[in-house]
Amino acid sequence: MANTKGIDPEVIDRERKVLEGRLLGLPWETIAKEVGYASAGAAYNAYSRALVRTLREPAEEIRQQELERLDRMMTRFYNDAIRTGNVASASTTLRIMERRAKLLGLDAPTKIDSKSEMTIYSGGGDIDAAVEELRKVLAERAGDSQIPLE
Repeated sequence: MANTKGIDPEVIDRERKVLEGRLLGLPWETIAKEVGYASAGAAYNAYSRALVRTLREPAEEIRQQELERLDRMMTRFYNDAIRTGNVASASTTLRIMERRAKLLGLDAPTKIDSKSEMTIYSGGGDIDAAVEELRKVLAERAGDSQIPLE
């Protein structure tokens, strides 16, 4: 697992066992009994927490490495652009700044025209079959097997 600082080692061990159980394809009820959770839902929650921790921490480390690389490049090109007025260095500096802003999520979201009537389907298949499948899923969730198309 990734960064587990401040987390009870017993919790980490139990979550590791839950991950291993799922990797083996065990049902949630079995995992809960074997690992000592009160219910299948509790085992699933432990699984979700462990996944978030194992995926989020490495992503944050990679993001930090990328920022450090961009900072080193920025120093070189920014100084050259300011000192000599080099247009290529200025352009590179701007591209580095844009990349850094994207990585940090600093840019404002792009506005989308919500009045547009265009729908694009890129599912690569029979759209009628996809709509029928979606109708069935929605009907199951709503508890009604006959959701009208309109």
